[in-house]
Amino acid sequence: MGTTTRWIDRKTADLDDAVRLLIDSVEPDEKVKTIVWDNWHFDKIFSENCEITLNGRNISYNMIRYSFDQITMDGAQPVEDMTSGKTGFIIVYKTESSLNYIIDQNSSAQRMLRRLLSYSGKNEIERNMFELDDDFFIWLINRMYMENQAIETGSDGATQYELKAIRSIKGSADDLQTKVSAFGESVMNLISTLSFLLESDSLNKIQIDLSYTGHENISLVLQRGTVSIETKRYQGKYETENLDEQLAKLHLMVYIEVLPTLLQEYHSDMENDIWNRERYREFLTDVAKDLQHRIQSKIDMINEEHTDTKG
Repeated sequence: MGTTTRWIDRKTADLDDAVRLLIDSVEPDEKVKTIVWDNWHFDKIFSENCEITLNGRNISYNMIRYSFDQITMDGAQPVEDMTSGKTGFIIVYKTESSLNYIIDQNSSAQRMLRRLLSYSGKNEIERNMFELDDDFFIWLINRMYMENQAIETGSDGATQYELKAIRSIKGSADDLQTKVSAFGESVMNLISTLSFLLESDSLNKIQIDLSYTGHENISLVLQRGTVSIETKRYQGKYETENLDEQLAKLHLMVYIEVLPTLLQEYHSDMENDIWNRERYREFLTDVAKDLQHRIQSKIDMINEEHTDTKG
C-alpha cells in the first residue's frame, strides 16, 4: 500500500509526449546536493495506451514503473553504505481537458516529476488533490454512526455506493500534544472510538471500506493531501487483472469516480442542512450519551458478576 498524490501538467497536453518525457534519459543530479538520485531505470508497462470509462468520461492512460538509487553524500562514509534503492510507479492519464499524474510520492512528488519531465520553470506541475479535511472525516463517521451508509448516484436513484466500515481514525487531542487513534475491524463499536471523538480536536487520517457496483470491497486510507489504496483487501471485478492493470485501474477509479462521489455527497448534505455545525453538536451529544450508556452497562454487568460471586 503506497501513499499517492495527484498532479496536473500545465505544459504537456499529449499523453504520448508525457510518457516519452517520463522514460527518456534523466540528467545527472548535482553532486553538491546532500541527497542525490542516480542510476534511473524505467519500464513502460503498457505497450499501447489503454482506455477506460469512468464517471461518464473516456480516459486514456499508461503506467511507468521506476527505480533509482538514493545516495546520501556523506564524505565520512563509503558511498555503498549510504545508497538505498527506491522503486515506485507513475500513472499518467489524459481526460478531455487535462493531463494528470498519480504517483506514489508525496513530499518529493513535484521535484521528481519535474526532474523526469525535464521541466525547469514554475507552475508547470501543480498539485491536484481533493480537499479532505477533518469535517469531511467526521461526516463519514457520522454517516456510519447513524447507519446511513448508502450513497445513491445516477438519475434512476440506484444505490451504487455503500460505506461498509471505518477501520481506523487518527487525530490530535485538544492540547495538540497528545496523538490519539483507534483501530479495529469494527471500530465504530469500540468505546475507545466514541471517547476519541470527544477528545480529538482535529482528525487527520481515516481508513474506510466501501462497496461500489462491481466492487465488493475497496479499502482506502485518506489523509489530508494523500490517498492510499489497500490493494490486498480489494475484492471486485479487477481481481482477474494482472497486478499492474489492477493497480492502474484501482487508482484511476478512486481518483476519478469514488472520491468525487463521496465529496459530492458530503457537499450535498451540507447544502441541504443535513450536515452542519448544529448537526455536528448533536452528533457529539449522541456520542457522549452512547458512551455514558455503554460504560454504565459495563459497570452494571461487573456489579452483577460481583453479586453472583458473593452469593
